Amino acid sequence: MLAWGIPTYTPPYPGYGASPALVPNVAISVILVMSLLILIRNAILKFKGKTLPPEEREFPEEIQTSGFTQIGRVKLFHLLSFLIPCALLVIGIEYIGYIPAAFLFLLVIQFVIGSRHWFQPTIVSILVVIVLYVIMRFGFGVPVPGPQIF
Repeated sequence: MLAWGIPTYTPPYPGYGASPALVPNVAISVILVMSLLILIRNAILKFKGKTLPPEEREFPEEIQTSGFTQIGRVKLFHLLSFLIPCALLVIGIEYIGYIPAAFLFLLVIQFVIGSRHWFQPTIVSILVVIVLYVIMRFGFGVPVPGPQIF
């Protein structure tokens, strides 16, 4: 479905240096290849008569027999701790520009995933933002949003 939908609904080429379908096509290609690898691995294991280790099975036998399971429960706070910074990034790019919004977003996400030091996340955030800015602005020629002046 995605292999058909991406080319069909991709907008016309704007002339920025890369096709608008580039990122979606690369993403769906990676997803399809990874899915095929998992299917092949599972088929080979089934053909050999082996089963996956308990930590790789979706529902281990110990949990299936207990009658109560935590599998599948949504941890809303954990989910929101990722979704709120993503929403703020989208809003922040328009109002304060790409560079400060992306920098702050990366710092917050690194804090959410467990980094409690300041030096390494700061260096990683600066480097990622600079590399992505250079690739988008000078590699693809895409105008990167700057701060909006009222």
